[in-house]
Amino acid sequence: MTIIVTLIAAWLRLINLGYSDYQGDEIKALFLPAEGQSISEFLLDQRKGPIQFIITGILKFFNPEYDNQLLMRLPFAIAGILTVLFFYKLIKIHFGRKIAFYASFFIATNGFFIAFSRIVQYQSFVILFAVLALYFFTLASTQKKWTYMGIYLGFIFWALSILSHYDGVFIAPFAFYLIYKWYLQAPTGLKERRNHLMYSMLLSGAVLATFYIPFVISISASTMSYWQGRLAGTGGKISSSRYLFSVYQPIYVIHIYIGLTLLGIAETAIRKNLLKLSIMFWFLLPFTFFELIVGIPGTHIFNYILPVTIIMAMGIDFGEEIIKKFLGWLAAKILVGFGVSIVFIFIFLQSTAVFVDHTREYPWEPEFFLVWEFPKPVPNFHLSMFGFPYFRHWEAISEIVNSTEHNGYYSTNERSSISRYYIPLKKSSDAAGYYIYIVSPQSFTDLISSDRVRIWTENYKPVMEFTDAEGRTISQIYYLTPGPLINLDNEY
Repeated sequence: MTIIVTLIAAWLRLINLGYSDYQGDEIKALFLPAEGQSISEFLLDQRKGPIQFIITGILKFFNPEYDNQLLMRLPFAIAGILTVLFFYKLIKIHFGRKIAFYASFFIATNGFFIAFSRIVQYQSFVILFAVLALYFFTLASTQKKWTYMGIYLGFIFWALSILSHYDGVFIAPFAFYLIYKWYLQAPTGLKERRNHLMYSMLLSGAVLATFYIPFVISISASTMSYWQGRLAGTGGKISSSRYLFSVYQPIYVIHIYIGLTLLGIAETAIRKNLLKLSIMFWFLLPFTFFELIVGIPGTHIFNYILPVTIIMAMGIDFGEEIIKKFLGWLAAKILVGFGVSIVFIFIFLQSTAVFVDHTREYPWEPEFFLVWEFPKPVPNFHLSMFGFPYFRHWEAISEIVNSTEHNGYYSTNERSSISRYYIPLKKSSDAAGYYIYIVSPQSFTDLISSDRVRIWTENYKPVMEFTDAEGRTISQIYYLTPGPLINLDNEY
């Protein structure tokens, strides 16, 4: 079973990993200090912990131009695969092989966790280090040879998770249960246990303090404004975790998740087992924070989806017990085995179609899957989009624009965070220069808002056009010359 879930995780994370252009916040995760800015100044000027920047900074020695997307994403993909492996090992110790397989399968095939593993960003390492922390806390409380080494490693990995992003704190309910269990069962005296607990916590605290104390002291106004915006929910768009989940898992998966989660919650309420209750609190802490306090939770809902995978696995097991009670052991095995196989194959194939296959680039365009069609997302919602197949020849566009004469200005219908990385010119629709039109852009803005640019594109051919494997236009470069623009009877 370990091999099966690891292979599934590897398939969904590694195949076509280098296909896509950089997306959204991937560029923000690159180690790109400003001229004259020191490493410490750069790290303290970011909105999150330093781990992702340390990783991309190391990779910069091998790929100074950051133009090898496969290389840059590979450590994050490997972290995602290791997460599935150690999550399986963690859950197996507590619940056995069957529930461990169910839960780790959900992790391996969940759209958020796949997407995190297919981009250059912190989430994969937050999750990996959090799972390793829980795994070593578990070893400390269950295996004598890991009694002290496990508790130290657990706290170190928990600190590394929080250094990757503050999201690492949300494993606290389950971590505290494991530490409490270790404290009661450690085969040594009370004083020795207290000393090791104190020393391991001090070591972890020291690791965190080296970054977060100067970070808090030097926190910028822009970072504060960003946090306030996320909490308050600014931007005028609808924030819906349910809708965002359905973008990453388009067909029926949310119904499966809700049904199995309710079964798992019912089982926990009936049994009232302390282990299962700790997992329930692990779910409730981030769920309450992101759904009741934070205005725009975005993909940070992965913090409660992680324990939900365990609750769903318990739900499948509980469902089998219910069937067994009414129809007998054989019927339960056949029905649950058949049902789980169909559901798991369906989810795996859907995730492959969404994230691995790129003959159609969902969600930027509709894609057919079996007898369904993945719907294109509605931009009225807050959409945190990354990890999906997406290629618009930005490196070739950059080479053309930067290697030819220009007036110093450009414009585009794509997000500025992407275009300014590839084109180091001033952005202005009134003054451009080069105009880069992207078909189905990450900004979801297909229309050209500038009259000047729109009229030019309607009357002149692009200087360069890029197509996909099927010959469909996916990006165009226009060059607007100075002077009046004539469009039929109208002069501008």
